Amino acid sequence: MNQKQLPWIILMTHGEAGVELKRSAEMIAGELQDVYCLSLMEGMDPFDYARELGDLLASAPDDTIILTDLFGGTPSNTAAAFAIKKNYTVLSGLNLAMLIEAEMQRNVMTGEELAEDIILAAREGIKNIRTIMEERKKK
Repeated sequence: MNQKQLPWIILMTHGEAGVELKRSAEMIAGELQDVYCLSLMEGMDPFDYARELGDLLASAPDDTIILTDLFGGTPSNTAAAFAIKKNYTVLSGLNLAMLIEAEMQRNVMTGEELAEDIILAAREGIKNIRTIMEERKKK
Protein backbone atom coordinates (compact mmCIF):
# COMPACT_ATOMS: atom_id res chain seq x y z
CA MET A 1 0.00 0.00 0.00
CA ASN A 2 1.35 3.40 -0.99
CA GLN A 3 1.04 5.95 1.84
CA LYS A 4 0.37 9.57 0.86
CA GLN A 5 3.22 11.91 1.73
CA LEU A 6 2.34 14.55 4.32
CA PRO A 7 2.50 18.15 3.19
CA TRP A 8 5.80 19.78 3.98
CA ILE A 9 5.94 22.91 6.10
CA ILE A 10 8.36 25.62 4.99
CA LEU A 11 9.10 28.54 7.31
CA MET A 12 10.31 31.66 5.49
CA THR A 13 11.52 34.48 7.70
CA HIS A 14 13.75 37.49 8.00
CA GLY A 15 16.81 36.27 9.89
CA GLU A 16 16.65 32.99 11.77
CA ALA A 17 13.23 33.49 13.34
CA GLY A 18 11.94 30.33 11.62
CA VAL A 19 14.81 28.22 12.91
CA GLU A 20 14.10 29.37 16.46
CA LEU A 21 10.33 28.85 16.09
CA LYS A 22 10.95 25.32 14.88
CA ARG A 23 13.14 24.64 17.92
CA SER A 24 10.47 26.03 20.22
CA ALA A 25 7.75 23.95 18.56
CA GLU A 26 9.87 20.82 18.97
CA MET A 27 10.05 21.49 22.71
CA ILE A 28 6.25 21.22 22.76
CA ALA A 29 5.35 18.80 19.96
CA GLY A 30 8.49 16.67 19.58
CA GLU A 31 10.67 16.42 16.49
CA LEU A 32 9.08 17.96 13.39
CA GLN A 33 9.51 15.98 10.19
CA ASP A 34 9.64 17.67 6.79
CA VAL A 35 9.70 21.17 8.28
CA TYR A 36 12.25 23.38 6.52
CA CYS A 37 13.48 26.86 7.37
CA LEU A 38 14.58 29.43 4.81
CA SER A 39 16.26 32.39 6.46
CA LEU A 40 16.61 35.66 4.57
CA MET A 41 19.83 37.07 5.98
CA GLU A 42 21.02 40.66 5.84
CA GLY A 43 22.61 41.44 2.48
CA MET A 44 21.26 38.27 0.86
CA ASP A 45 20.22 38.64 -2.77
CA PRO A 46 16.43 38.07 -3.08
CA PHE A 47 17.04 36.09 -6.27
CA ASP A 48 19.26 33.66 -4.36
CA TYR A 49 16.54 33.36 -1.71
CA ALA A 50 13.97 32.59 -4.42
CA ARG A 51 16.32 30.05 -5.99
CA GLU A 52 16.71 28.35 -2.59
CA LEU A 53 12.92 28.08 -2.30
CA GLY A 54 12.61 26.81 -5.86
CA ASP A 55 15.20 24.12 -5.22
CA LEU A 56 13.38 22.98 -2.08
CA LEU A 57 9.96 23.00 -3.74
CA ALA A 58 11.27 20.86 -6.62
CA SER A 59 11.02 17.86 -4.25
CA ALA A 60 8.04 19.03 -2.19
CA PRO A 61 4.49 17.65 -2.36
CA ASP A 62 1.95 19.85 -4.18
CA ASP A 63 0.04 20.65 -0.97
CA THR A 64 3.09 22.04 0.83
CA ILE A 65 2.39 24.74 3.44
CA ILE A 66 4.56 27.86 3.41
CA LEU A 67 4.41 30.05 6.51
CA THR A 68 6.00 33.49 6.26
CA ASP A 69 6.72 36.04 8.94
CA LEU A 70 5.48 39.35 7.53
CA PHE A 71 2.90 40.02 4.82
CA GLY A 72 4.48 42.08 2.05
CA GLY A 73 8.05 41.28 3.07
CA THR A 74 10.56 39.52 0.85
CA PRO A 75 9.87 36.03 2.29
CA SER A 76 6.11 36.49 1.77
CA ASN A 77 6.49 37.95 -1.72
CA THR A 78 8.91 35.19 -2.71
CA ALA A 79 6.51 32.50 -1.52
CA ALA A 80 3.60 34.18 -3.31
CA ALA A 81 5.39 33.90 -6.63
CA PHE A 82 5.61 30.11 -6.18
CA ALA A 83 2.10 29.66 -4.72
CA ILE A 84 0.50 30.29 -8.08
CA LYS A 85 2.54 27.56 -9.81
CA LYS A 86 1.28 24.65 -7.69
CA ASN A 87 -1.19 24.00 -4.91
CA TYR A 88 0.92 25.62 -2.18
CA THR A 89 -0.77 27.22 0.80
CA VAL A 90 1.04 30.43 1.78
CA LEU A 91 0.12 32.15 5.05
CA SER A 92 1.79 35.18 6.61
CA GLY A 93 2.03 36.21 10.26
CA LEU A 94 3.98 33.14 11.35
CA ASN A 95 3.84 32.40 15.06
CA LEU A 96 4.32 29.40 17.31
CA ALA A 97 0.60 28.58 17.48
CA MET A 98 0.41 28.45 13.67
CA LEU A 99 3.38 26.12 13.38
CA ILE A 100 2.13 23.72 16.04
CA GLU A 101 -1.37 23.67 14.51
CA ALA A 102 0.06 23.03 11.03
CA GLU A 103 2.13 20.16 12.41
CA MET A 104 -0.81 18.62 14.28
CA GLN A 105 -3.38 18.93 11.48
CA ARG A 106 -1.43 18.36 8.26
CA ASN A 107 -2.14 14.63 8.42
CA VAL A 108 -5.89 15.27 8.80
CA MET A 109 -6.63 18.32 6.62
CA THR A 110 -5.31 19.80 3.40
CA GLY A 111 -5.72 22.88 1.27
CA GLU A 112 -8.13 25.62 2.29
CA GLU A 113 -9.50 23.64 5.24
CA LEU A 114 -6.01 23.38 6.73
CA ALA A 115 -5.23 27.02 5.91
CA GLU A 116 -8.36 28.22 7.73
CA ASP A 117 -7.57 25.99 10.72
CA ILE A 118 -4.04 27.41 10.97
CA ILE A 119 -5.35 30.98 10.73
CA LEU A 120 -7.93 30.26 13.44
CA ALA A 121 -5.22 28.86 15.74
CA ALA A 122 -3.15 32.00 15.20
CA ARG A 123 -6.09 34.29 15.98
CA GLU A 124 -7.19 32.31 19.03
CA GLY A 125 -3.66 32.46 20.40
CA ILE A 126 -3.79 36.25 20.65
CA LYS A 127 -5.07 37.23 24.09
CA ASN A 128 -4.87 40.23 26.38
CA ILE A 129 -3.82 38.29 29.46
CA ARG A 130 -4.24 41.21 31.87
CA THR A 131 -7.85 41.65 30.78
CA ILE A 132 -8.53 37.94 31.20
CA MET A 133 -7.01 37.96 34.68
CA GLU A 134 -9.05 41.04 35.67
CA GLU A 135 -12.26 39.35 34.44
CA ARG A 136 -11.45 36.21 36.43
CA LYS A 137 -10.76 38.29 39.51
CA LYS A 138 -14.28 39.76 39.32
CA LYS A 139 -15.90 36.32 39.41
